[in-house]
Amino acid sequence: MKRLLSSVICVGILLSTLSTQNVLANESAIKSHVVESGGQYEKRGYILEVINEVDDPAIDPIISEFVELYFDVYPKLVTKYAADPKTATHKVILKFDPTYDGVAYADAGAGMIVVSSKWILDRPWDLGLFTHELSHIVQAYPRYDDQTWWITEGIADYIRYEYGPHHEGWKFREPKETDNYNSGYGETARFLLWIEQNKNTKVVDILNKQMQQNTFHIHDFEEITGQSVEDLWAEYILNPYVKTKYKIKTE
Repeated sequence: MKRLLSSVICVGILLSTLSTQNVLANESAIKSHVVESGGQYEKRGYILEVINEVDDPAIDPIISEFVELYFDVYPKLVTKYAADPKTATHKVILKFDPTYDGVAYADAGAGMIVVSSKWILDRPWDLGLFTHELSHIVQAYPRYDDQTWWITEGIADYIRYEYGPHHEGWKFREPKETDNYNSGYGETARFLLWIEQNKNTKVVDILNKQMQQNTFHIHDFEEITGQSVEDLWAEYILNPYVKTKYKIKTE
């Protein structure tokens, strides 16, 4: 009788253990998968709310790719570039607007990104623009003016290059005679990459923090590298080679 009772107890403990493991496994599976409800997607504490004002089914697979990219990239950007990852917004609103005639823009204060539906429908490969705009959300710089716009956009395109996704339609190019360090976007991003590879590997991290703290000054380049930004640019123009690596999916 004692052996039988002992066997029953052991079986009961085993079943209880297996049940607990199944519950934990199910909870883990739920956390590791995106949960969608009414245009709002959630995974591991991050939320993406999608507002789709486009009456074209061709936008649906594009939205799916944006959602996948958000959960793959945005948490990494928060960890790496947010002033305080703990207090940085974990919710972003993504709106596809058929009336917007630009490309895309971010409102960091509202945690919103607006994408021109015409642009992305014509160029469905241009998913990297979302990484660029997500960068602006985590940058959350207090200034965006004639003195700072170029470094803001340059860092955002640097981040786009670092995190992708990549495509043949968007790559860095060597500088032209008409370019300058403050040309912004890809031109400034490539220059920052050159400084990173030749002068100071922490240049983007330092500039990002200075911009967030509203202490950035053009003379900071000299403190970071030992050379003025003008001298750096002159040296860059003479030998603009940078190592680049693009992970491009084949169609």
